[in-house]
Amino acid sequence: MMISLLLATFLVKFPHQLAQSETNGLVTVVTVLGTSVLPIGLAAGPRYVPKWKKQACEIPASQHPNSHYICDEAGEVKCLPGWTGDLCDVPICRKGCDPLQGYCRRPGECRCKLGFYGELCDKCVALPGCQHGRCNVSFECSCDPGWKGMFCSEPICAADCLSSQGYCEKPGECRCRLGWQGPKCKQCAVLPGCTHGTCQGPLECRCEPGWTGLLCQTPICAQGCSREHGNCRRPGTCRCRVGWTGPNCTECVPYPGCVHGSCKRPWDCRCEPGWAGDLCNEKLTYCDEHPNTCRNNATCISMTHEDGNYRCICPLGYMGRQCQIKTMMPSVELVPPTPDITLETSHEVQDLADKPSIEEISNEEGPTTEKEQTAEPLGPIVITDPPNTTAIITTTTTVSSAATAEKWPTEATTKSSERDHENET
Repeated sequence: MMISLLLATFLVKFPHQLAQSETNGLVTVVTVLGTSVLPIGLAAGPRYVPKWKKQACEIPASQHPNSHYICDEAGEVKCLPGWTGDLCDVPICRKGCDPLQGYCRRPGECRCKLGFYGELCDKCVALPGCQHGRCNVSFECSCDPGWKGMFCSEPICAADCLSSQGYCEKPGECRCRLGWQGPKCKQCAVLPGCTHGTCQGPLECRCEPGWTGLLCQTPICAQGCSREHGNCRRPGTCRCRVGWTGPNCTECVPYPGCVHGSCKRPWDCRCEPGWAGDLCNEKLTYCDEHPNTCRNNATCISMTHEDGNYRCICPLGYMGRQCQIKTMMPSVELVPPTPDITLETSHEVQDLADKPSIEEISNEEGPTTEKEQTAEPLGPIVITDPPNTTAIITTTTTVSSAATAEKWPTEATTKSSERDHENET
């Protein structure tokens, strides 16, 4: 009981000896008790002071420029504000400075170790290049939700977004690549500019029925529609160009107002027989009003006044404006052409017609030679217009078939009706 009372009294009077002791408190208490707690009547010995404290206070503090303490009257070391430690050489850092990641060299500061920052060094430094992430320890890059990759720079696209057909620039979206479309980029996209087509793969243009062309922009016109004179804007139709008409645009449009005429190209007005004028509205009646204009059964065709009012188509054997001049019927047999001789020698040629060759008689003084003439067949002669000068009577020499035997092929005789038809046309 007595010892407990003495211990409590010692702790109240000498608390600093327990705080500044280098050994543990138990040894200090025992030491103190060993020197101080003595039986009543014994004198107490001197108090123990560590050697370094004695040396620290023996030399004035002014001789230690880096010292951060002072000595009191009792020779105790007192640290200056902001310093602590046995020798008062440990600065007291800023309040709240992380004891593990921060330190200080002067009182009141907080310096961060490598990998940490902040006023209190309580923030870690993320991995350099980390874009959408944070750290729990230094040089870490823990990605935020929706991001991935070493530097958390790759967004996580929407679910079911195929990477080969879509991509994203922020989390949760799905942007389609070229040639694909749709919410999840699963539908193909047609070739840009494709107007009437579909696709089964990216950038295709398969034309719908009725359309053609690289971009399916050309409609297929109705069957039979003229490519030169028709076109269409919708499949199965046929729109005629200017000057053409008809279901397939193959009929030309005559000149507006053309009454009795037709056309072979747009805006023509070709009059029908018996009609004249720019619009074919003038009936030609000269032959009807003058029935006996053409003679010898000739065909009368009414003409305009500028063209002479009429024209006669003469039968074979007649000529002249009114077919009033009779001509000699040409031979229809294949005969050799006669040489160009005068009327005086024509009779001699007639006498020699039964010979196999034709002799040419030269001058009486010169030598007589015999030559075989090669000639071309003589066709029929038809004269439809009257001569401007006096008619010259031409004698046609007829050569018998015996004279041309084995020299020219025999041609079948043409009927007179066929010849008349050729003359009319």
